[in-house]
Amino acid sequence: MSRIHSSRLFAVGGLVLAASLALTACSGKTATTGASTDPDLPKVAMLYGTTGDFSFMDSAYKGFTDAQDSLDFTPIDLSSPNTDDYQDRLDLAISEGAGLAIGIGFQYATPMEQTTDHPDTQFVAVDIDKGTVIPDTTTISFAAEQSSYLVGMAAALASKTGHVGFIGGVDQPSIQNFFVGFEAGATSVDPNITVDSTYLAPLGDFTGFSDPTKGKEAAASMYSSGADVIYAAAGGSGQGVYEQAAASSTDAQKNWAIGVDGDVYEQVDDSIKPYILTSAIKNVNVAVEDSIKAFLDGTLEEGEQDFDLSNDGVGYSTSGGFVDQYSEQLEKAKADIIAGTITVTSAL
Repeated sequence: MSRIHSSRLFAVGGLVLAASLALTACSGKTATTGASTDPDLPKVAMLYGTTGDFSFMDSAYKGFTDAQDSLDFTPIDLSSPNTDDYQDRLDLAISEGAGLAIGIGFQYATPMEQTTDHPDTQFVAVDIDKGTVIPDTTTISFAAEQSSYLVGMAAALASKTGHVGFIGGVDQPSIQNFFVGFEAGATSVDPNITVDSTYLAPLGDFTGFSDPTKGKEAAASMYSSGADVIYAAAGGSGQGVYEQAAASSTDAQKNWAIGVDGDVYEQVDDSIKPYILTSAIKNVNVAVEDSIKAFLDGTLEEGEQDFDLSNDGVGYSTSGGFVDQYSEQLEKAKADIIAGTITVTSAL
């Protein structure tokens, strides 16, 4: 993936309305903005996809709503399921007077880099590839390879068949990075383990993040071929993987799924919880809320911010207690990664 050479990005947007409105961007796509009771408050806009993915977007939305509960600002909620209106939403945030515009996802790198006239709006790009520099923008990256390494270890430790799998949403470097870490962690436990991998969509086709049916079909194929633990780095498509872990399990063999970005165990239906081994966590909610706090107190800085194991920007979940028996190995590996004794290769 080519790098965007720039230097900073942070955007906050807000809109004062008597009631919620649907705003139509120039491409005909829509986004909603929330009402505010105080027109003098600074405006913060969050530009994102849709919630309900048990993953990245849900975590981002939590950070946005948590900030609204504790901080004083007017929120502009620019949510859209479309994959071709990123520039429209950024333009809308600026036109509505947002002081800060926060773009959730690597797709906002190009619009923010190309939008050079925004003197009254700071930009923040969340989940941008490490090393990406965008002028006048704050970029936030997550060391997904590190958390993936730890859940890869958990997968190998839990597997009874010596066969695990990985399902990525889109075949692109940022998602390949999850696989690289996962495979490294699994093989550190068992050098002979079989690690299957597949992607639901090719480079540039973002529907791979929003197709649970494809996720379920891919998981069914992997489980039937012998894998008993599957790591899904596929956004909303991961729901199909989690459902298939439960559906394909038998008295003779329990199949596991591993979630991504958020704590999937806490989000799925109770019937699926027993099949969620762990999740690789990205604390997107913390990044969003901290960015808003920094904007409001005037300390938001342009440039790159790295979230990794050393600052609890990434990690793994222990909900359900299924990885408790492996905690000593996982915590030692975590400490070794932080200390530099273990170096996890990145695909970026």
